[in-house]
Amino acid sequence: MATEKMTYRKALDYAIAHLPADAPADVLDKLNALTAQLDKKAASPKKLTAAQEANVGLMDCILSFLRENADSGFTCNDLLKSVPELEGKSNQHVSALMRKLVDEGNGPVEKYSEKRRTFFRIKAGE
Repeated sequence: MATEKMTYRKALDYAIAHLPADAPADVLDKLNALTAQLDKKAASPKKLTAAQEANVGLMDCILSFLRENADSGFTCNDLLKSVPELEGKSNQHVSALMRKLVDEGNGPVEKYSEKRRTFFRIKAGE
């Protein structure tokens, strides 16, 4: 029997629903204010950090390189050597960027293995 995770929102909703009728009005006001704060926090757009914005730029550079060279696949090391914007980055960093671009088959890049080496190429039609 699986139980649902108790969140702040669910706890507040439960507390409001089961508040006794003779409870002070300021308690209900406070619970409603807390609920409004949770709603406001959940609705606010998430801003990217500086590192995340830099990674988006690097992924765009990788994508443009792969589109220019759509006829062949590249390893992470090949990309490090071929894309000037990746200079000074580690193989691990490029691998993480490529994982985001592949995105479990939903991204614009496909990943394939050949002779125990992993290659990346732009998907057909992208």
